[in-house]
Amino acid sequence: MRRSLFLAILLACGLAHSAAAATLRVAVAISLKEALTQIAQNYQVDTGDHVVLTCGASGQLATQIKNDAPVDVFISAASKQVDDLAQDHLIDPATRAIVARNTLVLVVPAGAPAAPVSFATLDAPTITKLAIGDPQSVPAGAYAIQVLTALKIADRLGGRLVYGANVRQVLTYVEMGAVSAGIVYATDALQSADKVKVVATAPPGTHQPIVYPGAVLATSKQRERAGRFLTYLGTDKSRKILAARGFIVEAPAAGTDPSTAPAK
Repeated sequence: MRRSLFLAILLACGLAHSAAAATLRVAVAISLKEALTQIAQNYQVDTGDHVVLTCGASGQLATQIKNDAPVDVFISAASKQVDDLAQDHLIDPATRAIVARNTLVLVVPAGAPAAPVSFATLDAPTITKLAIGDPQSVPAGAYAIQVLTALKIADRLGGRLVYGANVRQVLTYVEMGAVSAGIVYATDALQSADKVKVVATAPPGTHQPIVYPGAVLATSKQRERAGRFLTYLGTDKSRKILAARGFIVEAPAAGTDPSTAPAK
């Protein structure tokens, strides 16, 4: 009798846990794909909630959200896309927080015979094709244009620029040797350390801070659960995963965004 009662309680608890579980839909910049996949798996184990990731260029994801895509949490690779959604009242501003930071680097195919030594030398004749993300929808591409403009070489590279639909496509172009060099995040270069070589880091002050702001969508039907997932990204367990993937996690307190703060 006691055994039957115990099994009945276990079954009831299992059903209750299943009924209480939810599916969260998270749209995330593709450069965070591997880290967020691992964190989402941990979150499901810890909470029972399932997380479905949609990874892509931040601009494309923001457009999908504006077109009523069912999303609970959005994590961009730049503040602009979150700002745009905020202007349309599509995010809950109280939930906005920095998830991580990143660095912009110049990469070349591993073993490239005539590699540039810095961003400033990208206008050399040996650099026939330079891959960057489409600056209209890919934050890494927008950061790249900022660097090239600051170094006063953007105008001289117009015919050599090859645009990728997202930062991972840029990385693929470099891996294949289809371009002389590419501008990607340091975390992407780390993903492909055996196929590409980092030759330079973008000079300080040549681009806006690379931050990953996240926010709960105002249209989410489970905003409380979505908020808990966003908070989970700031736990030590999640931060260790981000750091192991090369992201900078010494971020400001939740709710602050250095890329939108007034200059001092």
